[in-house]
Amino acid sequence: MNYLYFQTGQIPKYLEYSIKSVLKSDPDANIYLASDQAYNLDNVQTVSTANIESERTKEIKNLKYFQSWNNNPLWESSLLRIFYLYELANYLKCNSFVHFDSDVLLYKSFTDISENMINNKLNITPLTKDFLVFGYSYIDNLSIYDDICESILKIYKNPKYYEENYYEGKKIIEMKALYIAYHQNPEWFNLLPIHPKDAKNFIFDPASYGQYIGGVDKKIFSKKFIDGKHLVSSDLRTKVIKPKITKNIPTVGYEDKNFDLVNLHVHSKKLKNYFPKG
Repeated sequence: MNYLYFQTGQIPKYLEYSIKSVLKSDPDANIYLASDQAYNLDNVQTVSTANIESERTKEIKNLKYFQSWNNNPLWESSLLRIFYLYELANYLKCNSFVHFDSDVLLYKSFTDISENMINNKLNITPLTKDFLVFGYSYIDNLSIYDDICESILKIYKNPKYYEENYYEGKKIIEMKALYIAYHQNPEWFNLLPIHPKDAKNFIFDPASYGQYIGGVDKKIFSKKFIDGKHLVSSDLRTKVIKPKITKNIPTVGYEDKNFDLVNLHVHSKKLKNYFPKG
């Protein structure tokens, strides 16, 4: 399987643990990184973002939507990531790929969990009732992904309309834009199971389980953190579902059965602590 990463600015150390977890869990993986920085790691092909620039990525950059808001480059880079993934896949002539955030650890090969995927859709993890997030995603049709990119570009070319009609006048971050695209064209998406009641054998972590097991970034003593907006928050709080990690293998207990997590979205960035062993 092809695994595509995107990173701008200084490359964080934890990215190496994410990549190595892919190599460990899916040894036949082809790994590609689009970045504006040089990066040297065995078994990873780095492609400069300058080499895959397109009129669409330039258009998004020129909108400067986040320029006067929050002084946080994360929001712009997270948005650009959606479009650069298309350009990277197109450059590589790669019609199918897995993508997730750089602070995600992988524990299962794509072959193990492929039955969860639906062809000709963006398979992606829902986080809240109106946010989709790249905790884990898979697409096998670049034409469909191109349509999603165009749908999101339309949002940012007319942001006031979408802010007022979809987000109470607030700035639309990438997770919200993905949800709006899903809301408008649900046939393009498949929401991956994040709760054991919706799963056969495996569940995916949008961010909720990683925050509960490992805490949140820049906050000490935050293990067992629960964000009340997350879809699984209520059942985490009442212990209907019980995440745990044993010998660095994360599972979620539910109705006397343990469900393996395909991935762990480690918001604390301490990926080394949860790296798969064995």
